[in-house]
Amino acid sequence: MKTEDEIRAFALSQVDRLLTEKQGGILMAIRLSDEFWTTDKGRIESHPNDPLMDKQAGEDLTFEEAKFSLLIIYISTLCHDLGSHYDFKLKEALGFGGDFWISNKKLVEWLKTTPYEHIAMHTAYILKRHAIKIYSNMLYQPAQDEVAVIFSEEYNTLIRHPEVTTVPPRAYVKAVLDSLIGINRHLRRGRLQNLNPEVVRLHDDIFGCVPRHYDKRVLEAAQVLYDYIVKEVRGRLYYDGPFAMWDEMPQSYRDTYNDVMGRCALKVREVRDLYLGEGWLEERSLAFGYVMAQAEYIGCYMTSEKEGAL
Repeated sequence: MKTEDEIRAFALSQVDRLLTEKQGGILMAIRLSDEFWTTDKGRIESHPNDPLMDKQAGEDLTFEEAKFSLLIIYISTLCHDLGSHYDFKLKEALGFGGDFWISNKKLVEWLKTTPYEHIAMHTAYILKRHAIKIYSNMLYQPAQDEVAVIFSEEYNTLIRHPEVTTVPPRAYVKAVLDSLIGINRHLRRGRLQNLNPEVVRLHDDIFGCVPRHYDKRVLEAAQVLYDYIVKEVRGRLYYDGPFAMWDEMPQSYRDTYNDVMGRCALKVREVRDLYLGEGWLEERSLAFGYVMAQAEYIGCYMTSEKEGAL
């Protein structure tokens, strides 16, 4: 009798074999998953009257038939999640639990060592997309942009969709993990130093990227900017009217916005000159844009209850 781990290993090997197809492997995986699950609304039954999906009909199956049907559903489910690049339940798919995040040591170890290299590559891509969404929600733009354009130094190319990449699976996974682990360690060091998460974000905004260290001068500049933004910007840009394009908003709001953000830009330049000097926060640079976007975010949405969300 096959154990659950043996059945899972067989299923993983079949899905991995499917994904090795150079042309259309992922489309074949999605086609298989479409027999049971939708691909546009998450994992919802496509054909609920299918005998394999009908629990009452399943009661009439023999043990061997039931085991075979579960194997088919397991394979199609994994094809669905990998093919559509949805976050999936680790325990269900890989046999271990934990969060679908870089802090999950078991997940990281599995990605590094599993023989199912193509499943690992697609899982790394899902993790990459998951991270972009999280950093976007946090308005942590340097991290969001770094993960969006991960670059493989070894192969001198960007880490693109698994179907079009020229990077081998193991190198692909390594590039994704190196980026995500580096960002995670940077944030953890900030927490260990009891740094305000908002100041950490501004520190990285000023760099224009996620550095792998903390610079004392930049932290001082970030703290001064944060204190100013909290005092002079926070809540001043909040708009509680119906959704409208900029030109449709009340003139009073637009005047307030331009005044608040204009004075904030002057403060950014002042802090640059006092703490940082030439080469920092240049006009129209990514770094300058990051800082102003962070100030706007705090001005429009941030409240004291949301501090420390990083």
